[in-house]
Amino acid sequence: MAGLNEEIGKYSHGWTDMMLQIWREQIERLRVIDTGALHESFSSQVASSAAGTSIKMKFLTYGLYVAAGTGRGYYRGNPGDLEFLDKDYRKKHKLGKARQAKDWFNKKYYRSYRVMVEDLARITGREAARVVANGLDGNPADLV
Repeated sequence: MAGLNEEIGKYSHGWTDMMLQIWREQIERLRVIDTGALHESFSSQVASSAAGTSIKMKFLTYGLYVAAGTGRGYYRGNPGDLEFLDKDYRKKHKLGKARQAKDWFNKKYYRSYRVMVEDLARITGREAARVVANGLDGNPADLV
């Protein structure tokens, strides 16, 4: 089982490194770099124990607002009367263009997460098959 935990740990580290690279590239491609703070805020932590492996990924919260095209002036449960989004209002108050969603996060994360789940299922399934095969071959020491 130590081999399985090691393989899952290597996979998890590789996956988080890949996600951070994808997010940075998306931010650059969508030109979400104003101060560079979001671009530099990405970090990840992979922790493995007997209970399993956990992955923590962090970045500045405002990155989610950029992805959704929201920010100052928006709030949860808003009734839909965001006056500052109206073209005439924006022109009158010299506000320029309204924010546009720049989804650097959701689509890429969800797809990559689903691939990770499938890969980990394949890895653990392969290990389970090995354990069963060794048990059927009469090698009880190989069951642990």
